[in-house]
Amino acid sequence: MRVLVAYSILFFCYEAAIGQNLLANGGFEDENICVEYIKNCAPEAWIGTSLTANYYFDATQKGAVKAHTGIHYIGLTAGSLAMEGIRNFIRTRLLCGLRAGQQYKLKMYVRSPHHILDSIGIYFSAQDYLFEKRHFRFIKPQLWSINGMDTTKNPAVWQKVELLYTADGTEGYIAIGNFKRIDYAGIQHAEYRHDYYIFLDDISLTPVDANEKLCFQADSVRRAIYEENERHSYLVRKVYEYRRNPPPVLPLPKTAQKKVQHIDTLVIPDIFFATGSYELSPLSFHLLDSFASKLSLPVIDSMIVEGHTDSTGKLALNEALSLKRAESVKKYLAGKVAGLDARTITRGFAYWRPVRSNKTPKGRQLNRRVEIFLYKDER
Repeated sequence: MRVLVAYSILFFCYEAAIGQNLLANGGFEDENICVEYIKNCAPEAWIGTSLTANYYFDATQKGAVKAHTGIHYIGLTAGSLAMEGIRNFIRTRLLCGLRAGQQYKLKMYVRSPHHILDSIGIYFSAQDYLFEKRHFRFIKPQLWSINGMDTTKNPAVWQKVELLYTADGTEGYIAIGNFKRIDYAGIQHAEYRHDYYIFLDDISLTPVDANEKLCFQADSVRRAIYEENERHSYLVRKVYEYRRNPPPVLPLPKTAQKKVQHIDTLVIPDIFFATGSYELSPLSFHLLDSFASKLSLPVIDSMIVEGHTDSTGKLALNEALSLKRAESVKKYLAGKVAGLDARTITRGFAYWRPVRSNKTPKGRQLNRRVEIFLYKDER
């Protein structure tokens, strides 16, 4: 039986595309399942400084306002009728570091039944705002909503805010909330207990320069952000510890500049692995060695290795097998080319991306594969 190994070169240019948002889950539709109560209690990627579940709203619930899009939105405490100085801010980590001197467009939609939309501030920082020791009155946000909206509109409907931000290159986090130093006067009713609110939805931060794109590591940063599942008392303990002893600031990889690239694509069929295993068979070594001989840094921008299975067996087992096979290929090639490991992402798709029908033996054989996408800068 002859095995078909596909090796092709595809040429393309990076084009402006959907997905350049530097903020994960900007529409708040992805829900976090907190580890403490094992229930949906917050949006993925975003955490409120109140450390409670009083800022995530579902438009399908009785009495809730309609979201700008989807069904979820954020409600931030802008003040309290019972106590002065009450605020709630939300923060998230950026997917990529910003380039110093470059401009970025911040867009979001806001609403409130009160005339308080002028004091929403957007604060960029290197350290996580959750661990900020200073009171909000001593923090000066770089952007204010008043500068990017038409304040003549009715505050009780969603209004678009668009602002430009010039980066200094140290940004790692963004926090949003009411940074007004004194409380509002004249507010007579509250939305939640004694608190009155500002509502936010569909937040994005995108490079103004069309040649600037998300960094190669954005997917892995997003996964790490989504894995922050501490909420409630777990989060309180974490914040308490880190406010006393802040963690080191971990710089993010910078956004990427537009490049003309081509992709080398290699498909490795199932027979190059031990049966039902992620271990490479000796049959694969010549193929991978030949592929590795064509690799050289810094011409290589990045490499993605994706594992796939057929539909036989349980999903969890197929997910693990497809990912481990991709990781085996990455490990082998990284051992041949110094520096390749840091530029490689592995993914396991189980049987979700078949190239043929899983109803026939031949189709299942073709679906069991590992695909390598090698992104090379055109010189």
